[in-house]
Amino acid sequence: MIVAEETLADRARSAYEAGRLRWALMRTVAALAIAAVALLGCPAPGGPAVCAAALGAFLATCLWRGGSWARGARLGFLAGLAPCLLPATVRALHVSCASLCPHLPSVCLAAGVAAGLLVAWRGLRVHADRRFWLAAAGAAVLAGAVGCLTAGLAGLGGMALGLLAGAAGPVLVARAA
Repeated sequence: MIVAEETLADRARSAYEAGRLRWALMRTVAALAIAAVALLGCPAPGGPAVCAAALGAFLATCLWRGGSWARGARLGFLAGLAPCLLPATVRALHVSCASLCPHLPSVCLAAGVAAGLLVAWRGLRVHADRRFWLAAAGAAVLAGAVGCLTAGLAGLGGMALGLLAGAAGPVLVARAA
């Protein structure tokens, strides 16, 4: 039986895309397992869990897409781990919310600055394109939101301001040079 060349090409393309999707989903599950640590001991895990689900969908899509999307999403996720996990670490170190709650937004702000600096530094070093920046920013914000939303809107706002402030400095310096 002779199979048309076009049919073989379609089968190969389908197998390739299915393989890329499996690869992306395996890495996404591992990333979500790491992000789920931020939900341990969370008094209200609803909002952060929704952010984790959005992070999973975003990562899977970017990794499946590949290229600049995948590189940006990987960097954004790694940068977003600081604001994702630091609030959970602070919660684990304190016994009462009375001493903890006032400090979480500042922790989110500092972690956001670190994440923004990392994304900007790496993005400028590799002369990234728009897709890279969009994926990196999206993954960093979603990963950070998983942890910082546990501190309420002040934590989320602090993380977002930190990301912007951290990323703005290196980008402005690079543009001025």
